[in-house]
Amino acid sequence: MKLIKILISLLIIFLTILLTYNLIKKLDFNFVDYLDSKYGFLFLTLFTQIIGIYFSSKRWMNCVNYYAESKKIIFSFTTYFYLNSRANIINNFLPSIIIGDLSKLISPNKSKNIKKTELKYIFVDRIIGVFTLFNLGLISSTYIGLINLEIFIVVILFQIVALFIVRSIKINFLKIQSILKFVKNPPPFGVFIYSFLSQICFSLSLFFQILAFKSILYFNDLFISIFLNFMGIVPFSINGWGVREWAASQISSSYLEQSNLIISSIIFGICFSLSNLLIYSYTFFYNSRKISKN
Repeated sequence: MKLIKILISLLIIFLTILLTYNLIKKLDFNFVDYLDSKYGFLFLTLFTQIIGIYFSSKRWMNCVNYYAESKKIIFSFTTYFYLNSRANIINNFLPSIIIGDLSKLISPNKSKNIKKTELKYIFVDRIIGVFTLFNLGLISSTYIGLINLEIFIVVILFQIVALFIVRSIKINFLKIQSILKFVKNPPPFGVFIYSFLSQICFSLSLFFQILAFKSILYFNDLFISIFLNFMGIVPFSINGWGVREWAASQISSSYLEQSNLIISSIIFGICFSLSNLLIYSYTFFYNSRKISKN
């Protein structure tokens, strides 16, 4: 079983590299010239990503604090910020979000008995993030004409019906109950606001890269950036690498637009590692300094 997982991971890495290489090999792009003339857009991308990571960390923290199952997993915001950035760095390089999310368990909580509770909140936080991004992706897909309004309405109604069905389920199996409680007693509205703001910030960070290559801005570009950000949740990819660029090539109306969207997506992915690395470095030294003072 372990060998199969390794082989699948290697296959995902190979396919991601192959797909990305085939998409970028014909691109005419000079990164030095880009830095010289577009550094302001690079700053905006990094800044909005840092704000997005801030909001996603607040989402996780507020969810844990609301239910307060154990004081051992209630940390300072800096700790959530640190753990979140470290997980994002790992997820942006490895073919599974599971490894990055599991790294969050390496936390100040040293109680093995509470680790399952801690993992539960990591999982729920991930689900809230995916739910938010999925619906934003649904809206953007409808706006840019990839799906029609009828399909949009059907998917929304399906989610509502599924939610009511799940809320009415009565199962005594402990593991299922522990997850269903978040549906029957959902986190406060503020958690979903943080989730929405984080995904909007990530989409804006990609939008700024699209803007860097355009002389005329269209409102449609914002929804394209949301859609490409949404493609990052596609499973069996390395945090959307390759899949996001492939989607960019498919929705483009011209070769120039295709090139610009692919380049924007790649810079977005690189910046995501850099922004998380900046947060990780800052919070690491901040926590180290705080410990040394104590």
